[in-house]
Amino acid sequence: MILSICLIILIGGIRLCLTHLFIDLEYNLPGFPGDKYGFGKDIRTEYAYQSVDYLLGKVSDAEFQALTLPNGRALFNERELSHMQDVRDLTLIVLRIGYIALGITVLGILLAVKLHWKTYLLQAGSTAGLILIFFICLVILAVVINFNQLFTAFHSIFFEGDTWLFYSDDSLIRLFPTPFWINIFVAIGIFSFTLAFILHFTCGWILNQKKEEA
Repeated sequence: MILSICLIILIGGIRLCLTHLFIDLEYNLPGFPGDKYGFGKDIRTEYAYQSVDYLLGKVSDAEFQALTLPNGRALFNERELSHMQDVRDLTLIVLRIGYIALGITVLGILLAVKLHWKTYLLQAGSTAGLILIFFICLVILAVVINFNQLFTAFHSIFFEGDTWLFYSDDSLIRLFPTPFWINIFVAIGIFSFTLAFILHFTCGWILNQKKEEA
């Protein structure tokens, strides 16, 4: 239950970032870098929407590969397409894990209610919240100290070699510059920390109330 709860919160934060709304918020942030190679906001947004939908499996390989620039050239080169396929595969696996964790958590809650294990359920919630609080604090600290090193470490764990490195004029970099990824880490951190904080202290408060009543 502790692991499942942690996964639900973290993956929930990731899923919120894989939305058109998040892209709109990012591109309209004050100071967010424009594309120095010529993408206007509208076409940049549309390409970003297509990229997110592809990661979620809503756009097929053929449709994604067929995306073109206004001049008719392919939007993404072979290296970018290969990396996006890897990211999509990883994304779908992570989301499936999230659904499984959600199912386990719902089943655990039902069993806890039926078998009168509410105290264990509250303890699991409080512990999961505390673990996430420390984990998110470490991640945010790493973002502040050296985001590039954290980003490199993340990719070295989940992707082979240097397949994720691109030139500054490649479409993926133009659509998703470094500030975009920094904000994703921060957004997931804020979302997860807030839920973890509420979970930890709410479960802890209820446990204390039960002890006082006993």
